[in-house]
Amino acid sequence: MKNILLTMVGGLLICTTVGELTYGGSKPVNMVLRVQVDGPPPCTVTGSDVDFGDVLIRRIDGSQYLQPVTYKLDCGQRLTGADDLRMQLQGPTSVINGETVLNTGIDGFGIRIQNATNDSLITVGSSAWLPFSIDNQPTLEAVPVKQNGVSLVSSAFSATATMVVDYQ
Repeated sequence: MKNILLTMVGGLLICTTVGELTYGGSKPVNMVLRVQVDGPPPCTVTGSDVDFGDVLIRRIDGSQYLQPVTYKLDCGQRLTGADDLRMQLQGPTSVINGETVLNTGIDGFGIRIQNATNDSLITVGSSAWLPFSIDNQPTLEAVPVKQNGVSLVSSAFSATATMVVDYQ
């Protein structure tokens, strides 16, 4: 019986048997690698500006000045069976009265984005997804909100969000 010692030295495999030095050669090995790559949904999203008009500070109550958030989601080239989509809104946020809302750059003042179907908050910047189908897209609304007990001063404001749409 011979003792065989395999040693890796600097990337070179050395095989030693009873004082005899043999360099290991290369041997091709078949390897099967399976990769599935999911492409982005074949959809395009087109948004628009939401104009609140003249907003009177004393009338900001989380329901006054509510405006629809119009967007167009075109998935004309979608794959069959790929109607299960999901949506996120990303952007700078603030917490107003315990709700995470779009930041306007004004302390104590933000824009709530909500689902028009049930007035539920769409949390901007969250990792949570809103599931939907292409035939039943979420109807979104935007409404100015202010922090309780905060006195706002007259100022121009803006807020920006990015809509992310993906397969579920």
